[in-house]
Amino acid sequence: MQKILTVLALLISITLQAQDTARADAEITNATVYFGYGAELTHQTKVKIGSNTKTIVISQLGTNVDLNSLQISCPEDVALLSHQYTLFAPPQIPWAKPPVLVLMEDSIENLQEEISRVESLTDIEQETMQKTGVLIEAAMNNSGNKSVVSTEVLKLVEYYNAKIEKVKTNIYNHQLTKAKLVKRTEEIRKRLAALNLVNPVKVKPYGQLFLQVLSKHTGEIPISISYYTQNAGWVPVYDIRVNSKINKVKLIYKASLIQTSGIDWKKTKLTLSTGAPNFGVTAPVLSPWYLQLYLPELYKTLQGRAAGINLQWNTIQSMNNDKALAEVVVTNGYGIQKEKREGDIDPSTLNLYTTLNEGQLNTNFEIDLPYDISSNGSMNSIAIKEEEIICALKNYAVPKMDKESYLMAEVTDWQNLDLLPGDANIIMDDTYIGKSLIDPNSIADTLNLSLGKDKRLAVKRSLVKELSSLKTSGNTSKQSFTYELVVKNNKQTDISLLLKDQYPLSNIKEVEVNLEDNGEAIMNPETGILTWKVNLKPGESKKLRFSYSVKYPKDKKIVNLK
Repeated sequence: MQKILTVLALLISITLQAQDTARADAEITNATVYFGYGAELTHQTKVKIGSNTKTIVISQLGTNVDLNSLQISCPEDVALLSHQYTLFAPPQIPWAKPPVLVLMEDSIENLQEEISRVESLTDIEQETMQKTGVLIEAAMNNSGNKSVVSTEVLKLVEYYNAKIEKVKTNIYNHQLTKAKLVKRTEEIRKRLAALNLVNPVKVKPYGQLFLQVLSKHTGEIPISISYYTQNAGWVPVYDIRVNSKINKVKLIYKASLIQTSGIDWKKTKLTLSTGAPNFGVTAPVLSPWYLQLYLPELYKTLQGRAAGINLQWNTIQSMNNDKALAEVVVTNGYGIQKEKREGDIDPSTLNLYTTLNEGQLNTNFEIDLPYDISSNGSMNSIAIKEEEIICALKNYAVPKMDKESYLMAEVTDWQNLDLLPGDANIIMDDTYIGKSLIDPNSIADTLNLSLGKDKRLAVKRSLVKELSSLKTSGNTSKQSFTYELVVKNNKQTDISLLLKDQYPLSNIKEVEVNLEDNGEAIMNPETGILTWKVNLKPGESKKLRFSYSVKYPKDKKIVNLK
């Protein structure tokens, strides 16, 4: 009787506990991902509660949660007394083989045993045939013996021949049987492969939130949860498409996004923010500012700290680049997909789903499309927007440093493009040229984008020997140099070329440098740089010359003169 009462009490306790606790899984609906690293995730769920409900358990949250940023929203008639976040690791479910798989594997094992038995019988028959042949040969050799009658030898040979014939027939039958068994085994293996059996998936841990509530409400209530996690981030990547025939440039703004928050983002709307979360809310206070003398040891220490900060950032960037090269998963609004499906979004209308919200300190790209992003650390390339750039295409060449010329795009209103530092893939006339770098951290009015080498513009720099000389007068030597620059337009369109060269400068009293002929270039006497703006028609070529001289004591030698 006592045992019965104990069991009843236990059942009543379990029933009451089940009534006191309500459970639900949270679904991630929005993710605001910050530039570099960090993301704010928002979950939504609905929970059925009763008047006796005291605890609500919300599952399927991220595994890396900043508890200080945790925000919980529930209806006003439900009082939230306390909350607790824990990391839950589900027990691994043992995988049981399907009955059809067990049956097929048993059939293959039985067939393998039968094949081995047939092979053994074949070996026995072959050994019997070999021994029979040895006996026949021995009988023939003994036929010369007078004690053996010839008729007996003939009967013995006939017997052995019949025996060999029977053995060969048995070997042939065994080979046929083996071939049938092998064929049946292969058929079962093919059927087994066609089942596409999926290996058991390891259950991943996830976050749980225990809410202690007080409510007289009965029914289904909505609950919203948001928090910050460091295990996500994005960096910009650009595609610059150049149509050289009509001199148009299109900029495709993309994001390389990665997340390891512990949960997969399913049908999630993304917001890509150019800013970073700022959790500092304490107003700044000025402290006394003391001047210090220059100390090499202190300078090296500060320099090391700065190098460490830069190293951390470069490491993050390097990790993102390495993963981008190792594995790039192209996603669209309907998940990871390479081929076009019915119902997919037309890429040409992608701008219609992206809303740009500009704040005082950052810019947010709100993409009104559901994305599927796995929490496996893979790089996801997400298209944000594309637009034509109003720019001027110019060629740029420094033949002293490089024999090739470069095509540059001068963008004037670049402040309105909301650019961030990042790599740019240069695609000219549907041909991949290479990578460039966009650095918008400039105060210049014009942003120069390098679009790669332009091999259709020939540039040559050479020393005119007959106009170069070395003369000595008294204690002074004078060396004169004349250089000739030849450029030729091999394109079918007009080009504008920015050509640069230089002459040396001297900060030594005994050495005097004079620019004899600037070749009608724009001079910068502080840097010694000469600049020509050359316009060339198709097939046109031009020659430019400049000369300079250097005076120095004849008993001295000038280093790096040419």
